[in-house]
Amino acid sequence: MTEDLNRLPLIGDKAPSFEALTTKGTVNFPEDYKGKWVNFFSHPSDFTTVCTT
Repeated sequence: MTEDLNRLPLIGDKAPSFEALTTKGTVNFPEDYKGKWVNFFSHPSDFTTVCTT
């Protein structure tokens, strides 16, 4: 089972459930997004002057 925890997610894998505090409030995944398509993006606030393109 530890091998599964250390591998990168693959296309088609089920995303894990989580709760996160964001700049737009708390996110409860997947409860807040049932029946919707979701894309995840992460951008650390320490590097806001560096645009990810």
